[in-house]
Amino acid sequence: MKLKNLFKKFAVATLSIALAVSIVGNMGSYSAAFAAAEGITQDYESTFAGDKIIDVKVTIADEDWKSILASPLDKEYKNVSVEVDGEKMDNVGFSTKGNLTLKSVASMSDSDRYSFRFKFDKYDKSQTWLGLDKLVLNNSYSDPSFLREYLHYEALRELGLDAPLTVFTNLYINGELYGFYVGVESVDDSYLERNFGENYDDGVLYDTEEKSYLQYKEGSEYETLTYETGTEDNKASLKNFISVLNAMKDGEKGDIEKVLDVDSALKYVAANTVLGNYDSYNGDKGHNYLLYGDAAGKFTVVPWDFNMSFNGYSGGGRGAFTTTPASTDSGATGASGASGAPSASSASSASSASSASTTASTAPTAANTNATTASIDVPVLGISMESVPMINNLLKVPEYKAKYLEYVSELTVYLKGIDDRITELADLIRPSVQADPTKFYTMEQFEANIAYSTAGDINGGGMQGGGSMPGMAPPEGMEGIEGAAEGPGGAGMPAGNGAAPLVRPDGTVPTRPEGSTETDGMFPPAGGFGPNGGGQWPGQGQGPGQGMGQGMGMMAAGSIKTFALNRLANLQQQLGWEVTPLPESTVVPSVPNEPAVPAEGISIVLDGKKVDFADQLPVNKAGSVLVPVKALFEALGAVVTWNDKARSVTAVIADKTIVLSIGSHTAYVNGDAVQMSAPAEIMGERTLGPVRFITETLSKKVEWNAATSTVTISSK
Repeated sequence: MKLKNLFKKFAVATLSIALAVSIVGNMGSYSAAFAAAEGITQDYESTFAGDKIIDVKVTIADEDWKSILASPLDKEYKNVSVEVDGEKMDNVGFSTKGNLTLKSVASMSDSDRYSFRFKFDKYDKSQTWLGLDKLVLNNSYSDPSFLREYLHYEALRELGLDAPLTVFTNLYINGELYGFYVGVESVDDSYLERNFGENYDDGVLYDTEEKSYLQYKEGSEYETLTYETGTEDNKASLKNFISVLNAMKDGEKGDIEKVLDVDSALKYVAANTVLGNYDSYNGDKGHNYLLYGDAAGKFTVVPWDFNMSFNGYSGGGRGAFTTTPASTDSGATGASGASGAPSASSASSASSASSASTTASTAPTAANTNATTASIDVPVLGISMESVPMINNLLKVPEYKAKYLEYVSELTVYLKGIDDRITELADLIRPSVQADPTKFYTMEQFEANIAYSTAGDINGGGMQGGGSMPGMAPPEGMEGIEGAAEGPGGAGMPAGNGAAPLVRPDGTVPTRPEGSTETDGMFPPAGGFGPNGGGQWPGQGQGPGQGMGQGMGMMAAGSIKTFALNRLANLQQQLGWEVTPLPESTVVPSVPNEPAVPAEGISIVLDGKKVDFADQLPVNKAGSVLVPVKALFEALGAVVTWNDKARSVTAVIADKTIVLSIGSHTAYVNGDAVQMSAPAEIMGERTLGPVRFITETLSKKVEWNAATSTVTISSK
């Protein structure tokens, strides 16, 4: 690509001489020509235009394909032939791609659904696909809707940010359909040329690893910011940018506009805030963006990686959300829907809305704990404002804060059409999702993810199907044990943000796998971290509270439509606009292992004291009252552990050891099989079992009062 670019530069230089001849008499024409050269239109743009599904057909030698599947983490390029939307090419580089997602899929025993990348100029530097040098196909890991990434990029482009282009894609391997993917224009030479012109490689592009917070550190080499392409300068321009950014005095611009395209940063931050994307600079991971610095050392924020948008990841905060935007984390109050909503503004344009929000934003704000109700004045989750200077320092400047609020308003207007937009795109892709032989999720989960639910996020953050994948998450609150330490499975992660392993029952702490770092290997949370969050190191099991999809071992983010419509109503409330009423009801398709509806007000009273079950209430299912077993066992004095490999709960109390296995009617008491009235199962991130079996096994008396929906447990 760079050799090809040299020829282009020669042509541009020749054109410049010709332009110079007429510059005196035609200054206006010269200025127009110069402006046009800032960005170069590429032929491949037409393929990405509009909503469509293209075919990408790969022909690869059997031994090379087997090598990719055997060693996916190597990300080694193989020479393939490929046909992209009818355009055939040979000598194309083809490999797996990704980091945390790649490791997660590689650890699965029942899926090879990797994300892939095509480098069209890998073996022939002059070859491109209609001008594109690299295309990536993303596998929609953690996104049953297949829409999160597509919609977020679309919203950014609506905002005027130079975001990568996207297109839905059916991938074929050696003549067979392999899967339905989201194709994304890679941020590489062709992207930079398209957006920054012929001389793009006089500048430099950096990618970000986790914890790229842009905090100034004397003498730091900023190792989490890695060189990608362009003219290297030993990070001199990058260091200067970070220094100037951190040197900004409160409310003052300083020299920031010399080193940063401020608009690109404000748009990136605003979109993450509005669309609930905290697997980003706005969240605790501090990654998923790139920085392009031009020859003058002025950087532009380039957005990247949005499969966790729309509340797919809540940045270390609590991911659960209500379906009523009656209050916000910023302290605003009002009723959901039109009734009781603030109506003083009722602004119909982005500019007038911005003025209203500027006034409203002067109120003090609390820390965000929820992507749906996150304050627009504190656009972070799971991290402090002071930790992210590209947000904190910029928004202290009144002019930049007002501009940011304009972008928030524009994106809120975009969300007003999100219901119809999700439905429209879902109708387009549904046949391809149905035909996808490797998809992580069932069609029921796809349908539930694109439907609005008044009951909240019934599919988010919990187990989504049984599956036999080793490494299944211990139900929330269960302590991981060492039983499956030899690969996927083993110890879980702690309550909170999943940054360290659980202490095992024997008091030891699991060691980090060789070659991993303190920041790698944590599964992205499902619908945000639950109250006890979690993650994993590769090969050591998922953390508490994460879900499974069709037995594939990944987290299923919750309904994109439920989040989007509740977020819209909350944003309108914060901006002082008229609030769009939420749908009154909806029919959500059933999903495998759908939790039973909790019986209204079931209470468990143990020796005269009510047992607290926190976020998962007991349920009445087919005549059996099922209770969260850990809470009840511990209330009875037992020590409880979770065996990840066997998918079983063990409770030890006095002289009895009780083992319940998920999905089985058979329990074991001191090794003897005992039949239960209902099998143990996972609901709402908790393992539930029949209360009568548990209590009677421990020689307790149990009574049911139907009039008061109360189970009374007492010593005999």
